[in-house]
Amino acid sequence: MKQVSTGGMSFQDIRDRDKYYVDKSLLIKDMLDKGDGDVYLYTRPRRFGKTTNITMLDAYFNMQYEGNTWFDGLAISEFPEFDRYRNAFPVIYLDLKDANPRDYGLFIESLNSIIIRTFKRFDKELSSDVVMRSESLLLDRIYSKKASEDDLRESILTLCEILHRYHGRRSIVLIDEYDRALTDSFGTETQKMIIDFLSGFFSTTLKSNRNLQMAYVTGVMQVAKAGMFSGLNNISINNIASTTSDERFGFTEAEVRDILGYYGHQDSFDDVRAWYDGYRFGDAEVYNPYSVMLYVQNGFRAEGYWTGTSENVSLRWMIQRADESNIDKVITILSGGSIETELRYDITYEDMMSLWDTNLYSLMAMTGYLKAEPTDSKTYLISIPNREVKEDLERILTNNKPVMGSKLFVEFCSSLLDMRTEPMETVLNRLLTSGNYLNLNREYAYEILLMTILKGTLAESHDVRTERQEGNGRTDIVLTPLKGGSPPIIIELKTADAIDKLDTAVEDAIRQIHDRRYYNGMKGRVVLYGIAFCGVVSKVGAEILDL
Repeated sequence: MKQVSTGGMSFQDIRDRDKYYVDKSLLIKDMLDKGDGDVYLYTRPRRFGKTTNITMLDAYFNMQYEGNTWFDGLAISEFPEFDRYRNAFPVIYLDLKDANPRDYGLFIESLNSIIIRTFKRFDKELSSDVVMRSESLLLDRIYSKKASEDDLRESILTLCEILHRYHGRRSIVLIDEYDRALTDSFGTETQKMIIDFLSGFFSTTLKSNRNLQMAYVTGVMQVAKAGMFSGLNNISINNIASTTSDERFGFTEAEVRDILGYYGHQDSFDDVRAWYDGYRFGDAEVYNPYSVMLYVQNGFRAEGYWTGTSENVSLRWMIQRADESNIDKVITILSGGSIETELRYDITYEDMMSLWDTNLYSLMAMTGYLKAEPTDSKTYLISIPNREVKEDLERILTNNKPVMGSKLFVEFCSSLLDMRTEPMETVLNRLLTSGNYLNLNREYAYEILLMTILKGTLAESHDVRTERQEGNGRTDIVLTPLKGGSPPIIIELKTADAIDKLDTAVEDAIRQIHDRRYYNGMKGRVVLYGIAFCGVVSKVGAEILDL
């Protein structure tokens, strides 16, 4: 039985080591059907097969691999009209995943190292007599890590010129994770400097390069910075909304069923669907391939695999930027509902710095944290795709402090600390009636609403936790003061199916706190709250307990 590959293994290694491989070779046909002289930009979330696919292109086009059998039996082998492209070009493969974004100097230094690794694949060509004196000096500066920014910008262009003189063929340039440093420096001053540099680098490499046959670039975002990909009349952009190649990234349902069938676990399909399905690329419904393969590798155990592989910056920003003007949308999404919105797939630096609504939702869809399903009116229904992402949301909500200055939120929390229940009700009712909440049919939505308010306002003074083990059960929310002088607070939430039942629901909530002794282990004064909701109406009750 074949082993699975989960660690970003190249296509060549997967085939050489006979790992389980889901055939995505028709991506080659998709590209060549469009043209053999284009620049292709493919954007998908991380860990959705971009690296495996780009190494597949390297294996197919690179003349260094002439005579390989890697494509025997794959779908592309059924199209002999493309054989003339196979292993016919010098291929320059630039992997930018290790570009260090911590500060601009480290970014430039790491990029120099990446270019050195790229150049070393062409030792024969670069040590030949086709290299001109000026090019030799440039190579010396790069190899000695004394290259200027201009040197680095010109590096791939120069390599293409040398390879053309040596082989008499234009080069194919493959650039993997072009925006990795941008996403990893999200929200920092360094990000703009990196964008400015890469704009010049890509313009020189892809626009001003007469020795370029074709280029294939992968990333998560399409950064609409003037100069980044502007002026390229032959650029073809393929993103999560594109119907062409929509099944070439991620696994389709049929592919997932084949995987589970091969390993004898067909009965695990519903489990996999709940945890890892829910993405929409073009017209295709797809599963997270990284998580599916780790699910198989780890004995068919469902847990969050993909969500722990990167910084969830866009997710944190959505929570951190909530206020009374948009709290309804945040709560609807976080509690499992969907909202209708426009999306855009070209994001500028300024958009990143002022993210909200369309820009933020677009970024979250591109990075894999929202499912975007098109409607008939050129908008999208966006929602959390699956249980894996939902559990990551819950973790982020618990561990990250929203940045809020809302007067309503401050008023609510002040009233909470002072045990003034009527002002608490007033604020909650105002928040609930002023928004368009689409998922207020269960207690969880209200819990997220309160957690967002409390974390944003009281995180400096209280440890705010949800679903915490206390006494003989799990209470909804517990606030523990970080310093002395104020009592801990226990909040239990209830929902009622009629407004005239709210008072009873409040009493039931406080009674549950006592019955399950959520305050076990606490000393001194403890404040107990029962908060009940019926649609957009709330009721708050409080009790002081001396232990």
